[in-house]
Amino acid sequence: MNNQNTRSPLSETATLVRLTTKFWSGIKTDKGLRVALADDVKADDDRCLHVAKHLVGVNANKQFRRIINKVRNGQFYPLTLAWDDSSTDDEGKVLSGWRLCPNTRLDDLLAIMSKARDDFFKEVDGFCENYPRYIEKARSDLGDAFKISDYPDVDVIKSKFKFEFEIQALPSYGTDIRTTASEQVAKRIEKDAIKRERRNIENTMRDFVGGIIEQGEHLAEKLASYDPKQKQKGGFFKNSSIEKFKANVEMIPSVNKDILGNDKDVAKAHQGLVQILAQINNVDSLRDETEIGESKRQIVSDNLTEVIDPLKNSLLDSLYGGKKND
Repeated sequence: MNNQNTRSPLSETATLVRLTTKFWSGIKTDKGLRVALADDVKADDDRCLHVAKHLVGVNANKQFRRIINKVRNGQFYPLTLAWDDSSTDDEGKVLSGWRLCPNTRLDDLLAIMSKARDDFFKEVDGFCENYPRYIEKARSDLGDAFKISDYPDVDVIKSKFKFEFEIQALPSYGTDIRTTASEQVAKRIEKDAIKRERRNIENTMRDFVGGIIEQGEHLAEKLASYDPKQKQKGGFFKNSSIEKFKANVEMIPSVNKDILGNDKDVAKAHQGLVQILAQINNVDSLRDETEIGESKRQIVSDNLTEVIDPLKNSLLDSLYGGKKND
C-alpha cells in the first residue's frame, strides 16, 4: 500500500466527530426488597443478591437502547471510522470516543445526525407525555414494592436524556503548536502528534480495510458452502450481511481519498468489488436451487476471493512488512 507521506494533511480531508447519548433506564435497585428476599431464601449475606425494579415496565429501557443502537450501528458507524479512545466530560463521566469522518461524507452525516436527534427527542417527548400514566400503571404492577419517591418529576426525567453530536477539526501541525513553547518543545509536541496520527491512520487502515477483507472472505465462504436443501446448516447467509457489505464498499472511495491517500491497492479492490456486487442484482437469485444458482454462487465466491486475496496481502505487507513509516 502507498506510503502515507504522499497523502494530503489529514486535517484538510477529514473531521473528528463524536456522538454522545444517554437515557433514563427506569431501573432502580431496592435494598429493602433485597433484604426481604435474603430472609425468604435464607441467604447469609443479602449483598450476594440483587433486586431491581422496572419502574415503568420492562420496555422503557429496551425502547431507547434499541433506538440508540439503531442510530449508532445503522447510521453513525457506517459513515465514520474509529480514531481516539473514549474520554471523560467535566463530571468525570465516560464519553464516546472521537471518530473520523471523511470530509466528502460529512454533509451526509450532519444531515443524518440532525434528523436522528429530532426523531430521538420526539420519542422522549412521547415518553414524558405518558409518564404519569406509566406511574399509575406501576402502582398495580409493582404492588407493595411501589414507592412514589422512586419517580422524579417529569422535568428531571427529561434532563436524563441526551443526544449530542459534536464535530472537531483535526490539528494542523506547524500552526497549532502553542507559540509560548520553546522551539525544542514545539518540535517534540509536533513529532509526537504526527506519530500519534500515523498510528491512528494505521489502525484505521487495519480496522476498515481489514473489515472489508473479513466480510468478503465470510461471504465467499458462505456462498461456496451454501446448500439450498440445508439452509440452516452452516451455509446460510443473510440479506442484511450482504447489504452491510455493500454499504462498506460504498464507503471505500471516501475513506481512500480523504484518509488513506488514494491507495492504489484499495482503489483496485474497490473497482473489483463494485463489479462483483453488480452481478448480485437480486440476493434471492443467489439462493436459486437450480444449477444456474449454484453456478452463480460459485462465480461470485471465486471472484470475491480473487479480489480480496491481493488486498489482504497488501494490507499485511503495509502493516507488518518493510513499508512502515519511520
